[in-house]
Amino acid sequence: MTNILDRIWLFFSSVKLTIVLLLIFAVAMGYGTWIETVYSNGAARILIYRTWWFDLLTVILALNLIGCTLRRAPYSPHQYPWLLTHVSLLLIMTASMITNRFGMQGQMVILEGDTENRFGLEQLDLENWDTMIGEERTLPFGVHCVSFEQVMYPGTGMTSLFKSHVIVDDPGNPERIEWDVILNHPLSYKGYKISQASWIDLPDGRQATVLGVSYDPGIPYMYAGGILLVLSMVGIIFLKPWLKSKWPPVPRGDRMPLAENTEMTAELMAQSSDEKENVSA
Repeated sequence: MTNILDRIWLFFSSVKLTIVLLLIFAVAMGYGTWIETVYSNGAARILIYRTWWFDLLTVILALNLIGCTLRRAPYSPHQYPWLLTHVSLLLIMTASMITNRFGMQGQMVILEGDTENRFGLEQLDLENWDTMIGEERTLPFGVHCVSFEQVMYPGTGMTSLFKSHVIVDDPGNPERIEWDVILNHPLSYKGYKISQASWIDLPDGRQATVLGVSYDPGIPYMYAGGILLVLSMVGIIFLKPWLKSKWPPVPRGDRMPLAENTEMTAELMAQSSDEKENVSA
């Protein structure tokens, strides 16, 4: 039983496994980028980034990162920024998992003067390798479209700007929230992001606005991981030399021992500690 656990430990704490996983990730993300370029971002999300095997790769890489970190403990103070890098990467991978499992992307269509709280989730159109509107979801609030405006370039008939003036209809919030939803100027409310996607010209001359709806509960973890990653890079560049001069590195012999037969037991660690005490005496 111990040998099996030791082999599992060595497998998940191996740098070779890290290299293999990173190569697989590179191939998968390269294929995803090709799908985004040739077809659409939604198709890449459904075919690559939100699949079970991509989640499995992320979990194994996270376990591998934890194993590599623990296997090389304890660390010298000048190596602490590198530990912070590992923590930031784990947070970013956690954000990716949360987004893939619980995030939503879709669209809602609203006529001028109407209120809507339902949107259709994007699903893959296998015939065209694109996304289409599928199963409906309900927002925890309503969106009232006061007006839709389409501005043309003078003398060209081409659209230069289209925007929707909306009001958030939330019975639980007495505050009146109005917003001009424009491209790259979305409305953010209760974790949902409402963006301008397109519009529809109706036969009776009216127009309906098409709003994109996205929900990403992994964003806080992504921001936290990004901030820690920047701080760790600053620490590696500027603090590492100072920390190394103040505190001597931890000798390699003081780190977690690894027996030739891969058995790492409490007896071996205790024996190593006793030998050091005898030498000191």
